[in-house]
Amino acid sequence: MRNRALVLAGAVLAGIVAAGITGPAVADRSVQRGLSLSADVEQVAVTPVPCAKQGFELRFGNTGKTAVYADAFLDAATPLTLSRSLVSSYLPPGYTLKVPIDVNAPRGTAPGRYVITIRAGDQKLTLPVEVGEAPVDTTGNLARYVPVTASSEHLPVYPACGAVDGDRDSEHWAKGTGWNDATKGTFPDWLQVTFDQPQTVGRVDLYTLNSKQYPAARYGLKDWDVQVQVNGAWQTVAEVRGNTAPLVSSTFTPVIATAVRVLVLASNEGPTYSRIVELEAYSN
Repeated sequence: MRNRALVLAGAVLAGIVAAGITGPAVADRSVQRGLSLSADVEQVAVTPVPCAKQGFELRFGNTGKTAVYADAFLDAATPLTLSRSLVSSYLPPGYTLKVPIDVNAPRGTAPGRYVITIRAGDQKLTLPVEVGEAPVDTTGNLARYVPVTASSEHLPVYPACGAVDGDRDSEHWAKGTGWNDATKGTFPDWLQVTFDQPQTVGRVDLYTLNSKQYPAARYGLKDWDVQVQVNGAWQTVAEVRGNTAPLVSSTFTPVIATAVRVLVLASNEGPTYSRIVELEAYSN
């Protein structure tokens, strides 16, 4: 009997291996029910430029009678990007979580209809996205609608994007426009725009902070270098020292560059922050 039992057990083991089962069996996790998914818009409108403020509000709820921990998974059609691909939260009964989701499309994205898919438990939400034509700057400003980066950003109020949004008005400071670094008392700081393709640059205009509350002579930039990137190397094409004006136009022999950078060395306020309201670049 013992030999017969061993033979039977061996046969069962052989069957398990043949079936590809190499570990212990695990019970299937049931699909979570009682969740809800919706958005504050029926369609998301997207402009394919850097720094565009666009997206939607995800509303992720629990319609059940007991609290749950739940996940919502977000996926966007290529080449769209989302600020979040997962929303994970504790949801009390009857509660709806509201989460802002940024949606962006890189420059060069073909106009047309795209889709965002959101799944949570047994729920699925399909949200259409309409990508429009990329805007074209008609003023000759090479710094508009191109990627911008900085040494640091005082978020969420003073992002690098705030210095290339087309708003030169210092009275709008702290209201969504202008860049402020995040490393108090540490210099140099820098703000940079990078072109999609090499551009001829011969003038850079810098608008520093100059409002009634924060005059340039006290809070604006004092010293900085204007630099251009040529063949991967930075070249200083202008130096500004002892400035107290709200606007400085730095002109120089036009050069073909792939990027422009302002290297901030000092502020009129002393060892505090770098503050730029708007940065513009022109061919001449």
